Amino acid sequence: MASQIPFELVSRYKNAFQKQAGKDAVNTKLSRAEIERKGTIAIEALPEMFKAINFTLPEEELEVVRTHLLRERQHAIETGCKPVPGPDLGPGRVSFNDFCWVMTHSEFRFALLTKETLAATREQAITEYVRKLLNHDEPVRAAALRDPPGSLMGDKQAVRVLASHMHNLINHADVRVACARGISAIAEKPREASGVNKQGYGGRQAIIYDNKALSAFRHTLEYGEAQAYFDIRTFRNREPDQPPVELEPDLIAAYKASAHADKIVIVHELSTERPQENLYLHPVKLPRNEPSDPVRIAAVLGIYGVADTENEVAIAILLKVLALDPGWAVRAAALEVLRLWAADARKEGPLMRLGNAARWFPEEYYPWRSREEAREHFWTSLLDACANDPAWQVRKRCVVTLAEAVDMGNERVYAGLVASHPRGPLSSYTHMCIQVLTAALFARGSFVSERNHRVQVHIHEGMRKWDACVLASQEAAQRRGEVDAELCVIKALVDRSKSESAVTRRAAVTALGSVTQRAQLRGDALCMEALLNIVEKEPDPAVQRAAVLAMSRAGIEGEEVVLGALKKTALSHKDRDVRKGAVEALEKLAYQGDTTVIEALAQCLKDPHAEVREAAVRALERAAEEGHPGAVEAAEGMLKDKSWFVRRAAARSTTMLEPEGERQSAVSSKILGREDKNWYAEVQAYLTKPLFYQSDTGAEVHWDCGLDSRFVDKNWYAEVQAYLTKPLFYQSDTGAEVHWDCGLDSRFVDKNWYAEVQAYL
Repeated sequence: MASQIPFELVSRYKNAFQKQAGKDAVNTKLSRAEIERKGTIAIEALPEMFKAINFTLPEEELEVVRTHLLRERQHAIETGCKPVPGPDLGPGRVSFNDFCWVMTHSEFRFALLTKETLAATREQAITEYVRKLLNHDEPVRAAALRDPPGSLMGDKQAVRVLASHMHNLINHADVRVACARGISAIAEKPREASGVNKQGYGGRQAIIYDNKALSAFRHTLEYGEAQAYFDIRTFRNREPDQPPVELEPDLIAAYKASAHADKIVIVHELSTERPQENLYLHPVKLPRNEPSDPVRIAAVLGIYGVADTENEVAIAILLKVLALDPGWAVRAAALEVLRLWAADARKEGPLMRLGNAARWFPEEYYPWRSREEAREHFWTSLLDACANDPAWQVRKRCVVTLAEAVDMGNERVYAGLVASHPRGPLSSYTHMCIQVLTAALFARGSFVSERNHRVQVHIHEGMRKWDACVLASQEAAQRRGEVDAELCVIKALVDRSKSESAVTRRAAVTALGSVTQRAQLRGDALCMEALLNIVEKEPDPAVQRAAVLAMSRAGIEGEEVVLGALKKTALSHKDRDVRKGAVEALEKLAYQGDTTVIEALAQCLKDPHAEVREAAVRALERAAEEGHPGAVEAAEGMLKDKSWFVRRAAARSTTMLEPEGERQSAVSSKILGREDKNWYAEVQAYLTKPLFYQSDTGAEVHWDCGLDSRFVDKNWYAEVQAYLTKPLFYQSDTGAEVHWDCGLDSRFVDKNWYAEVQAYL
């Protein structure tokens, strides 16, 4: 610790300590040189020690220092985590290293109060830089922050001066923000210690930090002891209908743009007369030293430049801000720093994460005493904010932070994300949750790529697709290591799908399909077994509908077990929405030309509900091969259906299923020749397919129109395209007569308009 104190101050501290220790009887056998290493003073002698080095502290601050020193020495004696001079004397003693720790630790304000003698040129450079940052002209402050003087980089006395101005509430908030940014710009960056101090606790490399800068930010981020609450009903921060997925790049600007920022109602105690009102109160603690949210945001973001993932004191400050601060943008800033640190940790290797147990060491000093305690506090804080923070921006950023920090195989974090998964389909938080779970399941691609390769190998060998998926997952996990198979994500979603709440089950099932599809893990046995069980036994039709849609996303094409369940559901389920979903799933999962699927879809054409018949007609178009006699006949039969939606789908399916050589005649005789007052439905369906194609025959380009083969003029398509891009027609009821008006010419009011249009073209 003495290595972080200026030389002139170290000499002063040594002399004061040696004089004070020399008065104590326990040090009588020690020489003056040995007192520094082996001597101790009574903790009651601290006031005299501080007085000797010209520090005067109020009694409450002295009590805080005593409490910390007693706790740290007691911990060191009990655990043996570091050498302790005179352990038999008990915890009420202070060594020279303990005293230096107090003078440099960011928990106390001694680091900010410590001054040293400055040369005239250095003092002038500090004064000039501070003058620019205190300027009320924004461009002047911005220029100073972009290009700080090189002579001040790492200058702790410059940091001390800027901190005094940042803490001075007389200065405007924008000026204090500039001071906070200036501290981050010139503060000494974390660096590895060298020489005799290079080895820290636990054998890891010791890191030197700018404790003045960290202490300055910590002072800004102190909170009162009294518990307070803000009424979330006054926090007008409703998520927009189309929320941005990306994170806010400038949190101070985002805070200033939020209309709800200054309208929060703070209460200081819970209601005993109306306890139901307490449900709308979110616990916070009010800032003790800095009332401005932008200044606290700048202080939080400044911590990123003066600390790193090895500094658990800084992590503790950020977690405290996340849990206590009443400003949503301040809490979001704390998450942003944690996210950036987690991203830096990942750069060390593909498996390195901030949450890895190896990164968390039992510290010889405050705040945590064990690796487990530190990680427990870390995950608890993040998951609590992820689930309960009233600001959607904070919850969204929390999910992204978890994605960067979570260690592989951490079932607790994934289960927490699944449990806090929201139910709103348009929520940016929902989108982020899906992204995080997908990334975890994909597991950097090693497990997934190996698993997909083994699936194809086993299918080629003749194995059933279901068995191939099961065996491939087991083989990939063995070859790549269990840690690569983040199957705990699927397990968490499956467990969530068994909730007592139907809404929760539906959200979990939807997420299960999306995550499995995006992670390229289609056909996973655990996922598909859960979905099949839901389709068969789930009492809520809405959840069953979500399950069949999830099967279409998560299933593997042509898998017999899944197709069999879908065919049964499409033909016999009592809910029409579930039947329709099963038909749509068959369309996506069936191989083209699968006769059993075609037969099942043909039977679905007899369904009493039009939407199911329409889905079945559309599915036939994909499931059947071109010219399939049964499919063509089934589609043609639906041209007479009583629902024009079904006739429209039948028109398109008939067109696409006819053999290429017979397509022109099929269109003319079966579709355009029909007398149907709802003709526009059929024609629109036909016109949605490509009307023409281009073929190069030498230098001449021929265009072939689907309506008439006489159109070989290369310029005709421009007119047809221009015509098709405008509304073709509309229907107006005038009494009992239905008039049809074509966009090309107002004279077209005949229901047999197509003949006139053809003539016009």
